[in-house]
Amino acid sequence: MKKIFAFGVAALLLASCNMDFVPSDTMTSDQIRENPAAALYTTNGIYSMFKDALAYSGESPEYPNGRNQYLRHYYQLTELRSDNVTISGVTSDPFINPYDYREDPEEENIYYTWWIGYKIIYSANSNIAVLTPGESDESDHLLGENYFLRALGHFHMVTLFAMPYVYWKDHPEAMGVVEHRGMDSYSGDPVRANIGDIYTHIVEDLQTAITYLEGNNVASRKGKAFVQADAAKALLARVYLYMEMNQECLDVCTDLMAHAPADVIGGYDFKAFPTKTYDMDETIFCIKPNITDWFYSEHPQSAIGSMYYSDTDFNQFDGDNGWGEHYWSEELIDLFQRYPQDKRFAAYFIQEPPAEENVGKLMVTFPIKTKSSNAYCSSGIVHGLTAQTDGSVKFGYKGRTYTAVPTLVNGYTQYLVEDPNFVSGNDNSSVQKRVYVRNDGGVRTNGGQFAIYYNTKFNGMEGRSNLTAPALLRWGEVILNKAEAEAKLHLDAEALADVDIIRSRAGLPAEAMFSSDMHGYTSVLDVVLDERRMEFCFEGLRYFDVFRNRRKMDRRFVGFHAFGDIDWTDPRLALLIPLDEINASKIPQNPR
Repeated sequence: MKKIFAFGVAALLLASCNMDFVPSDTMTSDQIRENPAAALYTTNGIYSMFKDALAYSGESPEYPNGRNQYLRHYYQLTELRSDNVTISGVTSDPFINPYDYREDPEEENIYYTWWIGYKIIYSANSNIAVLTPGESDESDHLLGENYFLRALGHFHMVTLFAMPYVYWKDHPEAMGVVEHRGMDSYSGDPVRANIGDIYTHIVEDLQTAITYLEGNNVASRKGKAFVQADAAKALLARVYLYMEMNQECLDVCTDLMAHAPADVIGGYDFKAFPTKTYDMDETIFCIKPNITDWFYSEHPQSAIGSMYYSDTDFNQFDGDNGWGEHYWSEELIDLFQRYPQDKRFAAYFIQEPPAEENVGKLMVTFPIKTKSSNAYCSSGIVHGLTAQTDGSVKFGYKGRTYTAVPTLVNGYTQYLVEDPNFVSGNDNSSVQKRVYVRNDGGVRTNGGQFAIYYNTKFNGMEGRSNLTAPALLRWGEVILNKAEAEAKLHLDAEALADVDIIRSRAGLPAEAMFSSDMHGYTSVLDVVLDERRMEFCFEGLRYFDVFRNRRKMDRRFVGFHAFGDIDWTDPRLALLIPLDEINASKIPQNPR
């Protein structure tokens, strides 16, 4: 009988601060029942699976691949496939393939993410099977946590390895992923379940989690690093939004906002947030690492933040070096530069100070599509410029002079060149071609092809350069989930008021609010989606926000990726299932 390959070592026992991994096949339900603490240990073990580097298939348990960490891979498989991030060049790190929508089913980021995702599901199923409802507040709390974790595991798998729910609504033949609800589900051959059924069951699990967690205050399970009722509700709101169940999403978010902490509305310290997400009101649920964990003590350069930032250049924290290979995309920077008061941008955006000769000067940068078969894109960069009296910027490139004309688009200034001879690959139309005007920072890498714009959204916990406790759910998302649901229900005033909560706490002035002025936008949904892009940049949501709204991902920006658009119906949205899984269980592969 075939077994999904993920279940070789699924259940965990907690022996110390680090986890000892016990093969699930050696631990029966009776054995777990005989040990009253087993469900507690194995539940804690599930949290550990999000952050630890575990030995995969033949690796030494003492020296696993330090790069294999579930959340690291998860954030890269989502955010790098959006339009927020550009990378510095070709690399041996496996993130390069999904970034360019050409993943390898034998690569570690694919097989490890699948493997751990199903270990999480299996362990949650094991715990649910042995916990008795009503036995104690603690056991009920653990039941709620495990129903949540089973839902989260399935949600990650179906959103990564299957097409979006909205695609399934039009194509009911689209394959989902393997679903496991209860220990009996492991008795037969694995099959790929219906996408709609998986989402329905995720909703059911989250509703069940809420019934066990609501009002159940167990002292030993308090804190942002343990699942509480608000986390189950927040994830349920997200799932409803992805399913286009907008009224249900709105109802859940309204319920949550009725008791939101004051800081959520009034604003919080954006700069400090990555350094102590586990202790800030904005966080609903996070995964908290320890600086003594093997992964962080031995491989700090493999953490999420190490790819966005290099402390060698700026020395803000403890000096641990990072790779600094992921940069802000130019269009994302443009969104923030509408209002320099934006605290979010000021908190996380880092650029080296300009060279002396460039102080007060401007530069123009723009993508140039190469003629290679992969159509990668480099930068044209022109330094030492000044604005004309009308706000335009003249620049020379390859013997010709061009004028970048400021144009108001959706409430903010874009610079367009109206010259058919201009070489930029980022066309707004057959004639207008977009360029980006920046203060001249003078930072270059890769032979002058890229401007380095570092990000510190995952750095600084306990003073460590590459350490943070990633917030998987936070109140900003609840507010903007509510706003999006309202926009789709034609509650425009309510949606704009919620967007303004986010903008107000980011320090934007009254004239930047949308409640009384659309600032050039004609669609309330566009307002919400642009705000989501800024609020959640680098947090892995942008990828899903674009495609679940049946839109194209505009990939016409500088970077080592194919230049062009990705449509929401493109089969590459569903990652290839690991080859190990295909060989072991014989489930069908995603089409290409």
